[in-house]
Amino acid sequence: MTPLSLYIHIPFCRSRCIYCDFLSFCDKDDMMQPYVEALCADIAASAPEFAGYEVVSVFFGGGTPTVLPASQLLRIFDAAKNNYRLAADVSVTTEANPETVDFAYLAQLRQAGFNRISFGVQSFDDRELAILGRVHSAQKAVEAMHAAADAGFENINVDLMYALPHQNLTDLAFSLDIARHWPVTHVSCYALTVEEGTPLAGRRSSPLRDAMPDEDVDRQMYQMAKELLEEQGYEHYEISNWARPGFECRHNIGYWTHRQYMGFGIGAHGFVGGRRICKTDDLRGYIGGDFACTLLEEVDKTAEMTEFMILGLRLIKGVDIEEFKARFGCGVFDVFGGKLKKFEEQKLIDIGGGKIALTPLGIDISNTLFAEFL
Repeated sequence: MTPLSLYIHIPFCRSRCIYCDFLSFCDKDDMMQPYVEALCADIAASAPEFAGYEVVSVFFGGGTPTVLPASQLLRIFDAAKNNYRLAADVSVTTEANPETVDFAYLAQLRQAGFNRISFGVQSFDDRELAILGRVHSAQKAVEAMHAAADAGFENINVDLMYALPHQNLTDLAFSLDIARHWPVTHVSCYALTVEEGTPLAGRRSSPLRDAMPDEDVDRQMYQMAKELLEEQGYEHYEISNWARPGFECRHNIGYWTHRQYMGFGIGAHGFVGGRRICKTDDLRGYIGGDFACTLLEEVDKTAEMTEFMILGLRLIKGVDIEEFKARFGCGVFDVFGGKLKKFEEQKLIDIGGGKIALTPLGIDISNTLFAEFL
């Protein structure tokens, strides 16, 4: 059967962080129950299209999925279980903010089949959390991680940010040092970026933006995160992700290896049968039954090969040369030979052992390198 991933978008939050550009809403509690009803109907209605697929990962993202009562989150998961063929070892993740969960809540999720949880911690420094607009404290984050472990979660991710306003290398080392001592099997570590339309970007006065580390310090922070995490046994398997052996994020690996996926909920995207699609971003329209998929792009072979290279190079192990040939019926050097030769001469990639992978220098300027493929 064809492997498939499901993404389920929960667009509700308790508050909006200054850097967030995701499709989410605050103070919409009255919309939660009808939204759950619509999600379940959408999931069921789409199921016949995927009769020949096996779901290998389910990911609840947001927003903050755990602002929903546990019973509602489980009802959505039941809709997926009842309408799709789930693999015996399916990975089921929910994102969570520490202040929205306790042991009882997490125990319900674990008993129902959720087996991975991803906490949006961002920092273990209360001063930095306040700057970002996070509503939890560092202590609450630690308590949430322990509650998840006590509830039976073995696969626990924390998201951390660096290059924050007023942050220095010592501050980041403090957060990384705390994270690696708790029951954490996976760490996602990203630089804070200023996205258009966010409160951080929209302020007329920009003291916070001015207080963000410069590019050189940003790179030093990344290198320090890499070194500290690897010292503690986390394997660097993707540009911004580290995991203990066997605890890599299966859902995200699907994106990076070009696995097909289907999205449910407002603004959710899918990639199925060479077609990139998305759902409406109108909350009331979706609740009213607008589950139609808008075609964003027909992905032709050339575009798919390009995406395969860009996404595959995000993985530290790189792109498998034989897999490229088996998938597309042509050699990777026949298609991208000129670019690859240039990147190799510039010491941005290594070619060997049947793989094409970024070097440390290539990782440093990966966005520029990826743009050249486009």
